[in-house]
Amino acid sequence: MITNQTTNLKELLAKDEKFLSNALYRVFHIVAERGEGPYLYSTDGTKYLDLTCGIGVTQLGHCHPEVVKAAQEQLTKLVHISCVTHHTENIKLAERLSKILPGDLDNIFFCNSGAEAVDGAIKLSRYINPGRPNIVSFRGSFHGRTLGSTSLSSSKALHRKNYDPLLTGINFVDFPNCWHCPVFKDPSSCKLECLDLLTRMFKLNLPPESISAIIIEPIVGEGGYVPAPGHNLNSRFNYLKELRKICDEYNIVLIADEVQSGIGRTGKWFGIENYGVIPDVITIAKGIANGLPMGAFAARKKHMSLMPPGTHGSTFGGNPVICAAANKTLEVIERENLLDYVAKTGTELMKHLDTELKSRAKIRGFGFMIGLELESKETAEKVINECFKEKILILPAGTEQNAIRLIPPLNIDKKLLFDATDKIIGIIKKSQ
Repeated sequence: MITNQTTNLKELLAKDEKFLSNALYRVFHIVAERGEGPYLYSTDGTKYLDLTCGIGVTQLGHCHPEVVKAAQEQLTKLVHISCVTHHTENIKLAERLSKILPGDLDNIFFCNSGAEAVDGAIKLSRYINPGRPNIVSFRGSFHGRTLGSTSLSSSKALHRKNYDPLLTGINFVDFPNCWHCPVFKDPSSCKLECLDLLTRMFKLNLPPESISAIIIEPIVGEGGYVPAPGHNLNSRFNYLKELRKICDEYNIVLIADEVQSGIGRTGKWFGIENYGVIPDVITIAKGIANGLPMGAFAARKKHMSLMPPGTHGSTFGGNPVICAAANKTLEVIERENLLDYVAKTGTELMKHLDTELKSRAKIRGFGFMIGLELESKETAEKVINECFKEKILILPAGTEQNAIRLIPPLNIDKKLLFDATDKIIGIIKKSQ
């Protein structure tokens, strides 16, 4: 362990700058050496409470012993085989996922990341709807960093700068944000007039029969942790149910991007389950293997079967070691009844936040996917910096970067979580 933090931090960061691409942004300029449960330890042994989970990835905290053991044991059996043969772990994982996926989705393709999952979902939608080149995405959404997923994203212009031409046929419509209504309605009198933005586009410039898919995050992630209408703010109207009806009417594939909201993050296996809607395709990544790189997209067998063997692939997707970790992650979440814990504790936590910060922040989310929109980007930055001084790591979010997000491990101790939240509340109050 490095004991002289000042000297060695400078040396390490200088090497980081020299050898690692500048394109990779880091929020905090410390060097992490190890993690355990909800804590990260820097190279001088300083302990930080990590309420970022590596951007919603380490669902069971850092280095969960059962997940680590499962990966270690698999390392001694089979590390890699690609598509040369079948293997046991991805079969086991696919079967396990088929039992928790929404509705009748039961067929899975494994890849390495959320962006790859989104690209695969795009390809699948074009097999389901050949000759229909258009896709609809929502402003403020983030779907990944490949050229395909970047084409669908609009949470920051920086993510798209200098990458044109991106995919053609991508059409954006405003996300139904009840905190900043795109049609200037009050949530208390909302009748989902925001759907008119989509149907009007159909009438004026985008024939629905030309659309292969509509992709949506049930809870916008990078764009500010914004749930679609039908959540706890306004449950009288369910945007995703209405979107499902539109997709059914015009035979459009509905893709739910659950990369950040899936695998128990909202108190259900998948965020869209909070709305009672079954998509045609669902993308999965981040929390599925508790920190090891995995992505997937899932659909009904009848749709997946439209892609003949060889029309999509992945060298490392469904790797045996990663699948072993994912199998154990899902097993622990289920065995420890973490969905119920996250749902109940998250509801309590949001009520507490709302009570304490009602005039200072807009509180929203599900489970342990909680956003706090503050008055400005400067305020959010100040809160994040002050939390860092208190050895608490939190992240920004939002198209204006004026929100912070709480993404704790699903198994975090309740008292620890509430104590940390009270510190954050105090910092917010002092920062405004």
